[in-house]
Amino acid sequence: MKISRNLYVRVALSIAFVAVLVSMISSVFSYYTGLQEKKNTNYLLVQQLGQTIAKGAAISAYVVDIELGQEIVNGLVSNDLVKGAILKGEAAMLIEEGIVNGQQDSIVINLFHPFIPDSSVGTLTLFPDDVYIQHQAQKSVKKEIGIMLSHSIIIAFFVSLVVHRWLTRPIQNLTDSFAMIDPSVPETMQMLKVRSGKHDEIGKLTVGINSLMQELHLTISNERALREKTQELESKFRLIFEQASAGICLLDEQNMITTFNPAFERYFTAPAQQRLASLHFPTLLNDVEKLQELLHSIRLDSTSSQITLDIECRVGDKSMWLHCLFAKLTDQRAIGRDSQSNLVEVILHDVTERAEREFQTRFEADHDALTHLLNRRSGEKKLHKALFDSLKKQHHLVLMMIDLDKFKPVNDTFGHEAGDKVLIEVSRRLTSRFNRVSDICIRWGGDEFIVGRQFDEFDHELVKQQANDVLSDIMKPIYITEYEQCEIGASIGIVVGPQHGKVLHELMVNADNTMYQVKDKGRGQVAFYQKPY
Repeated sequence: MKISRNLYVRVALSIAFVAVLVSMISSVFSYYTGLQEKKNTNYLLVQQLGQTIAKGAAISAYVVDIELGQEIVNGLVSNDLVKGAILKGEAAMLIEEGIVNGQQDSIVINLFHPFIPDSSVGTLTLFPDDVYIQHQAQKSVKKEIGIMLSHSIIIAFFVSLVVHRWLTRPIQNLTDSFAMIDPSVPETMQMLKVRSGKHDEIGKLTVGINSLMQELHLTISNERALREKTQELESKFRLIFEQASAGICLLDEQNMITTFNPAFERYFTAPAQQRLASLHFPTLLNDVEKLQELLHSIRLDSTSSQITLDIECRVGDKSMWLHCLFAKLTDQRAIGRDSQSNLVEVILHDVTERAEREFQTRFEADHDALTHLLNRRSGEKKLHKALFDSLKKQHHLVLMMIDLDKFKPVNDTFGHEAGDKVLIEVSRRLTSRFNRVSDICIRWGGDEFIVGRQFDEFDHELVKQQANDVLSDIMKPIYITEYEQCEIGASIGIVVGPQHGKVLHELMVNADNTMYQVKDKGRGQVAFYQKPY
């Protein structure tokens, strides 16, 4: 059974329930206490009845008047409260009437001598009718309980009417008026009626609600106009975002991609893929650790809000270069929103063609066109830096000045094209020996080459062995054509920085002099620089 949701019904039922519950509890308590009280009262009446006829019974017992005693006992038993009676007197006088067997409760009255005080002449025993007494007590108590319950129900009814009149009905009217208001339709937000002359809590509540609705109406109207304008701007920016040729994405604090446009997806989606390989932005590009450090520094740097950088990446089998602009979002909407304050916007363009042209131009500017070794200008810069690092770290820089022997006869005999092939092959053999990242191989000019290598600890024998290995490589036959080959040699002068010079010019002069000393001694040898004494 469902109880009505109306407040006044629920309040009335609650009052009635509480009233009936309290009345029932009180009734139960009154029943048991009243029942015992009635029983005690009836017992007291039986005792008073016995006391009333005690003198007559004493005379009957004294004179042994059986007839008088019988009348007294019969009179007692005729009372509804007495079920039986026994009169005992002198000379074995015994008169019984009514039900006296099996009775537990009895009232015994001592009969005293009519002329001698405190002298007993017999006893009068009365047996109350417990069933009758119990019945009368229950009847009386039930009547009292019924009256009390009726009073409780009547009081609950009138209290409910008063509560409904002064509380629940005004609240219900206020609720009905409030239910007609739809916040999405400002026209329905009419002021609620305040009961005239009423300044109680409900009236004050109504006034407060009206004030709130007035402010809410104004807020909703402004919010609707702002939302319409925002939707219009959002539509325009969404169109720009989706149609932009540049890739755009947003990165959260963990550098995860939260939003990206179609152009960004096209950049990083291989032909055989349906979606991005990863939403962790740094893993989409090369050099993940460096990029993560860069993004971390952008978030921490308060002086710079954006950084541009060209970054290489590989998508499928294709390698490409992207020009990336990283911007930290610091607009006012991010104030007080920690999750937004660390957002980084990334805008990128494909600059692969430009980067390849720049690399090619830089390579051609820094390398020899024939051998692809470093040219003299860029090689000299590298040597300067290598010597500086060696001095700073207390390492050693070994330079080998290599000049080819018997190279001119190759040009004279086979032509300059054959000479170019010899130079190319010598360059290849040098780079196969000196292939560390820090190694420096330079075509110094003509048929002169310089090789530089850094060592933590200088080992004279090791360096000498490496130089002899280079000399052996150069002296191996070189094929000019499919059927023709030539053999050349080399003279190598070795210097070690900073022992043989703390500036590059000094090292180069000493290496050059050492190399010419080798040539003067017969060529095809290796020699270390010796300081003059």
